[in-house]
Amino acid sequence: MSARTISCAEFDQLLPQHSALESLLVDEVAWFANRSGNLLGVIARGEGASGWNYVVLKRDKNADYGVRKVMGDFFNLRAARVDLLLQMAEIQKSGRAESLAPRGGCR
Repeated sequence: MSARTISCAEFDQLLPQHSALESLLVDEVAWFANRSGNLLGVIARGEGASGWNYVVLKRDKNADYGVRKVMGDFFNLRAARVDLLLQMAEIQKSGRAESLAPRGGCR
């Protein structure tokens, strides 16, 4: 998966109303998207020494984003970023596996 860093403005274009995120993340500092824009990631600084947190969102069949993963208590931005990118890659990989799985049962 090739996630890229995006600007706050680009994130707001993909997800204009993200009030649910505001309750999870207070001080957003980094935004990420995969190539298609179906997966988004946000890192925020919280309080305390281990206050780095992130959220991964995935677009569903109705083109709405839903929270797929929330993690917290990272000691620095780098650790949160590495974990976020790994989680985004894993979520994208599992989504591909789901789309390739046969549908329906035996008849």
